[in-house]
Amino acid sequence: MKQYFRAESYITLLVAISLFAIIFLVYSQWQTQQHHRAHFLYQQQQALQIADNQLALLLAGQSCKRSVSQNNLQFFIECNDKQLKIRFPLGEINIANP
Repeated sequence: MKQYFRAESYITLLVAISLFAIIFLVYSQWQTQQHHRAHFLYQQQQALQIADNQLALLLAGQSCKRSVSQNNLQFFIECNDKQLKIRFPLGEINIANP
């Protein structure tokens, strides 16, 4: 007796594998975006803490630092009468001086 294989089973298998691959790739892309966003928010939070410290120095009559190294990251600080600018690897923040 000859045994016949139905073509539908192969097509169904290919569709299932394709759907799984698409779902996996979409999830992987979303996870990468979330990871990048978490890093950005972490660095931004550190920059805001540094800005708070620099504003406290200014209010105490001392000068700003030019750069700060914190958690293996370099933060560059630009301080003048009008604003405080802190650059970090994934972005920058600008704060108007009081």
